Amino acid sequence: MPMKQDDPTTALAEMKRTAAMLRDARSVLRRVDTLAKTASTADDPSLPVIAEVQSATERLVTLLGRHQQTVQRSAKQGARRLR
Repeated sequence: MPMKQDDPTTALAEMKRTAAMLRDARSVLRRVDTLAKTASTADDPSLPVIAEVQSATERLVTLLGRHQQTVQRSAKQGARRLR
């Protein structure tokens, strides 16, 4: 989603939204990791599905982390322009 470079309010809102999504995704990843450990103690038939969810969640965390860096860089550039 492109951001307006001139609007610090929009940049701040995008930073907060991205940080919240990243925090939630990391929380989900921790829960899925716990679920995987629990399921791996037995021959649980849900292991393949858990592995898929774990992989998808790891990709999501990576994607959101990169997006957060991009948004922060963009916000810093916008703040420099306003000075």
